[in-house]
Amino acid sequence: MYNFYSLNEVVDSLGKKQLSENIPFINRGLEKESLRQVEDGQISKTPHPHGLGSALTNKYITTDYSEALLEYITPVFKETDSLLEFLENLHTFSLQHMPENEKIWCHSMPCILTEEKDIPIADYGTSNIGMMKHIYRHGLAWRYSRRMQTIAGIHFNFSLPDQLWEFLKDQEGSSLSLDDYKSQGYFKLIRNFQRHVWLLFYFTGSSPALCKSFLSGQNHNLESFDGCTAYKPYATSLRMSDLGYTNKEQQSLKIRFNSLEEYVSDLGKAIKTPSAEFERIGIKVDGKYRQLNSNILQIENEFYSIIRPKRTANSGEKPTCALKSRGVEYIEVRMLDVNPFIPTGICEKQINFLDTFLLACVLAPSPEIHDAEKELIEQNQTLAILQGRNPELTLNSTQGEVPFRKMALEAFDSLQTCAQLLDDSFKTDKYSSTISEYKKMIQHPEHTPSGKVLEEMSQNHSSYYPFAKSLSTQHNQFLKSRTLPEDLATYLNSKAAESHDLQKEIEANDKISFEKFLDNYFRQ
Repeated sequence: MYNFYSLNEVVDSLGKKQLSENIPFINRGLEKESLRQVEDGQISKTPHPHGLGSALTNKYITTDYSEALLEYITPVFKETDSLLEFLENLHTFSLQHMPENEKIWCHSMPCILTEEKDIPIADYGTSNIGMMKHIYRHGLAWRYSRRMQTIAGIHFNFSLPDQLWEFLKDQEGSSLSLDDYKSQGYFKLIRNFQRHVWLLFYFTGSSPALCKSFLSGQNHNLESFDGCTAYKPYATSLRMSDLGYTNKEQQSLKIRFNSLEEYVSDLGKAIKTPSAEFERIGIKVDGKYRQLNSNILQIENEFYSIIRPKRTANSGEKPTCALKSRGVEYIEVRMLDVNPFIPTGICEKQINFLDTFLLACVLAPSPEIHDAEKELIEQNQTLAILQGRNPELTLNSTQGEVPFRKMALEAFDSLQTCAQLLDDSFKTDKYSSTISEYKKMIQHPEHTPSGKVLEEMSQNHSSYYPFAKSLSTQHNQFLKSRTLPEDLATYLNSKAAESHDLQKEIEANDKISFEKFLDNYFRQ
């Protein structure tokens, strides 16, 4: 098991000054999900607010799996403060267009849930592409329940400048094209991310408890915090446990991340592999679609990985086709909980830590991952999710069991090196400061987001829901009190209006049947 193996030696050989000079910027974007919640504590059952534009075509505010689950999408920014400000403005804008009795739920795990049928599935209109998105979500509901579609998270999109990749390529003496070298480099990042993500769960997990209404009819091994709340005493992210974004049917898949070719091939096979369990659901029953197909994955997006290689796809283009033809453009970190102590769910220090962590994943040696190591990686992820704050926790390595805190402290030696590189690149001290602050949390798990959740609930003798509602109310009051810059408000309103027109145009221009559209899509 590697622990940012030999990273400091790599940095010394490349030259700290040369490395820092070749990181002129980092590109970042955020996709953040948030439920719309009504005053009685349940999720909203009303359609996506018209003033927010078309969920199909508005590039800034859409919906995720449920009609009630907003998704905010920022542009790409080089400056962290600009990124977070835009995200905050999207929240304020949406509150201005939501019904008065609704608020933004500021947590990963949902508010009070009633019956499955009361959870609305996202609607994208009557176009072929809109129907495909809607039926895909119906398939998710049949396969995994609608309750899973109420869980919110944050996706962090990250890419490094070509200047750095060119520098690394030249130092290595690689004969690959720049695009191929970048793809290879991003898969190297992904493998190291998988090896070390247990550390991220510790620092970013914010869902150690949940409302028991979420568990209706489910088998689970959670403990009772009180009559209304279930939890795990040392959990970091129940959202990422087998109660949330996992899929038992997908566990049979062997999606490898050793190369772009392997990844695309393995994912392509999964989309074509029939599932006996999903065949029993049916595809079209009584004239209505229940799912797009009965394969293990309906489409690529159903693969619930903690991190993905990404390439901006053209309209109607399969993600794997975009990757295969044009290479990896950026990576998407998908395992982040919504931080309930921040109005928008993520703060600058978390992004500083992610920047540092991901740079370490790029620079450290990253051998291919084979079955034996893959098993250790998955075991450590589960341990970090369910037992991450346990002071007696040990993780698995090729040398045997190692105390969590020992492994974490060793990782921070390498993270400190990368933090100093970023400080030198951007003429700041914020990265080293963040790493120093996070390092202290290794000895103080009560200061992590998940630790703070349980500590505040215990101190206030509060169930999950009233605790979560109180924080959401505070954050909504703050977000509503803000005044949007006039030019931005005008811009967002115009984009919302344009998106309605664009949806109508797409619907009017459909010239083939839905069945033919699907056939064309899957033939790619």
